[in-house]
Amino acid sequence: MELRGSNALLTGAAGGLAAYIARALASEGVNLVLSDLPGADLDPLAGELSGKGIRVEKVPADLADAEQLRGLLDEAEEALGPIGILVNNAGVEFAAPFAEATAEQIELTVAVNVRALMELTRQAVPRMTERGRGHVVNIASMAGKVAAPYLAVYSGSKHAVVGFTQSLRTELGSEPVGFSVICPTFISRAGMYARVEEEIPDAPRDVKPMPPEAVGDAVVKAIRENRPEVRVANGPARLLIFLYALAPGLAARLVRRRAPVIDHARHLAEAEVRQREDERSKTRA
Repeated sequence: MELRGSNALLTGAAGGLAAYIARALASEGVNLVLSDLPGADLDPLAGELSGKGIRVEKVPADLADAEQLRGLLDEAEEALGPIGILVNNAGVEFAAPFAEATAEQIELTVAVNVRALMELTRQAVPRMTERGRGHVVNIASMAGKVAAPYLAVYSGSKHAVVGFTQSLRTELGSEPVGFSVICPTFISRAGMYARVEEEIPDAPRDVKPMPPEAVGDAVVKAIRENRPEVRVANGPARLLIFLYALAPGLAARLVRRRAPVIDHARHLAEAEVRQREDERSKTRA
């Protein structure tokens, strides 16, 4: 697919990874609609991207709100023109033992990570098909390929994203609309993992973090080459993904016996729980 001159809608645009995706697309000459929660500060990124000679618009929306979700694509096309690339990047994640997950956390995770992604895709595909070109990129996770301890709700939602994307490729083919899923391992310096990166021990080599620029490159590669799936992961992580696909029961037993991986997952969950408690304390104060 030729990217230059296309119009893209990028959700979750105020998050850390989104900036790298947006920069990669902008470098290819893609015009962008940046969307995130109302009140999110999109001005710095919009200003930076506008300097690259592309059009940039901002359309806020709360993807957990059904009414705002239904109107987002219409507003994006009104602001920029026909959307030929949809990047479903918005996501939420709560790391904790599953028994401690709240009903509200589960509901929000499914609403943003799954329902919103499916609904935006449902709206976009007929328009892209009518125009004869388009591509949908869904940002999943390595947790959508393996069973991630202390991330059961998030991992379940990302498994749904992977399955949804590949089901559409099987059902609709790859022409004229392509579908790709990006599966990053932990990403340093930006995104969800970066929030606690300085508070926990270094990750074992099995799940060593990758640079955020690699996610932006993966999105461009997925669109240009119409890749079904792009994994942003090192060799050991790719091997783990392969093992889970081949023998999930064996893979789960091996991970449970791999103390550094389990310990790292537990440290991550504990750090995120501390951060949420700190935020609640500040709010009450």
